[in-house]
Amino acid sequence: MKLQVRLRACAWLLGGICSLSVWAHDSITTETRQRFMLTLQQSQQVLASTTSPVDKAKAHFTMATTLDEIRDLFNEDIQSHGSVNGLESAVLLAELARGGFTLHKSKQIGLYLSPLDHYRSALSLHPKAGYATLAAYRLFKNQFYDSFTDNPLQPLSQSREELTKLLQIGDTLLKSKDPIVNQEEVHFIQAIHTLQAIDQQLLSPAEGHKKFKQLLTQLRSQYPQSLKPLTLEALGNL
Repeated sequence: MKLQVRLRACAWLLGGICSLSVWAHDSITTETRQRFMLTLQQSQQVLASTTSPVDKAKAHFTMATTLDEIRDLFNEDIQSHGSVNGLESAVLLAELARGGFTLHKSKQIGLYLSPLDHYRSALSLHPKAGYATLAAYRLFKNQFYDSFTDNPLQPLSQSREELTKLLQIGDTLLKSKDPIVNQEEVHFIQAIHTLQAIDQQLLSPAEGHKKFKQLLTQLRSQYPQSLKPLTLEALGNL
């Protein structure tokens, strides 16, 4: 019973965190729809016509950020109205499908997923690009929030290899001074990945709990008004 109460509290806090991260927006207009499609089509043309890894990487990154902007708008509609709402949004959905830019919707979560493969491709092709930190941060954050329903310690689908890569990205982001990286989010997500790593025996319990407590302490110290430590305490059974 105590664990169930903790998980319900965790789900409530995570729900609040996720809802706060949804971007406010005006309704999709004809102009925004056309802008989205033009950007995606131009990026698609670059991928089809160039052999330059640098150019391909930038095209993948542009596609990722554009599709992420669209999916945030769609997901806000779903959270507000239960479905994608509005004529221009419906037209955009159809145009995305026809153009091969289909956004995937999770049956378990009920929301559209981030285009993570485009971020991975951008980082693989040009890991030292000026936008690489932003690409890594979005990959790290979006993969986490797309990975679970109620309990982040039970991801819907996450291999040991994927978790290992996420831990590596998290360690790199923790060292970043780039203001585009939200360190509160990075500490929070890395702490949960650390608990996952203990469960999957990627870290020993002693090593994992030590790292988890360090991240929790840093989060409390650097962000005293944050609610995220409460979620971590529930998950870590502290």
